Amino acid sequence: MLLYHNYLTILLLLIATSVMATKSEFNYEIGKRVLDLLREYTDAPSKVLEFLSNYREKNAFPHGLEPQDRDIFFQLGDTLLTANPRLLLFYALENGAFAGNQRSPTFAHYREPGESGYRLDDPVQMEKMRKHLDSCIDENGRQVPCLLGPGESYIECIDNCTSLQRCPDEDSQQDCSAVERAEERSLCESNTKWCISYTTKTIPLSDDSPKRGYIPFTFYCIDINGLPTQTPGENAELGADGLGNCYHDDGITPVNRQVSGDYAYCGGEGIICNNTFLGGFTSGNYDPRYRPWYIATKQNQVPNWSE
Repeated sequence: MLLYHNYLTILLLLIATSVMATKSEFNYEIGKRVLDLLREYTDAPSKVLEFLSNYREKNAFPHGLEPQDRDIFFQLGDTLLTANPRLLLFYALENGAFAGNQRSPTFAHYREPGESGYRLDDPVQMEKMRKHLDSCIDENGRQVPCLLGPGESYIECIDNCTSLQRCPDEDSQQDCSAVERAEERSLCESNTKWCISYTTKTIPLSDDSPKRGYIPFTFYCIDINGLPTQTPGENAELGADGLGNCYHDDGITPVNRQVSGDYAYCGGEGIICNNTFLGGFTSGNYDPRYRPWYIATKQNQVPNWSE
């Protein structure tokens, strides 16, 4: 999924200005150039999406864009952004995984798969989610608990996210049993997609509700190859002017994170690593699945412009 900076408004204003000038004398060259810029702007996202789709179909992501493929996507995305620096390039999955990168400023971001809203007073949940609770940082890079605040939302699985429901797009919502011809009914059924069952919950505003944690959304310094780094002198944030160091949000404290745990990025099946958050300079709470752009794309099942 792609998100775009709102340069479209600027281009439309330029067009309007050119049109107003035509009351006396219309400069067709200026108007044509503005229209060419508008066409270039609107075509770029479609071309990038087509490239990514073709790239994925060639099994270029060996794990199907699961967390083990995060760094492959980071490098590919950073390469594509070299030619399209105004785009925000990322992907989001139904399991909550979310990764991508951007330019100006230059960084990558990543969220581990899974559901926030785990209760701190539940030993069973905490045995599994402790690693996420302990992976947040403040502006100085100090470890702080990842706690949901009053009014914040989170995804809650239905039947532990094992049951499926028809996806909300038009094809999947069609009642194939009502189609009489066998060939058409078979086609209808082949177009039906099934989605994980979950719902969106919100933390009550009352102070007596149980404390719940979240899975952090982390931003990373990256090097000239598009990979996370915290090595001094490798941060590509300064772009063509040179390379710099990776600092936390205070702009003073160097990033030096080696958080150990059996994170999905490590490879799954209990594998432990300490580089999931290497280069991670800040963190927050963001789950794409209850965001309007994700809900709309999931329902439409086609590329679309977000607001």
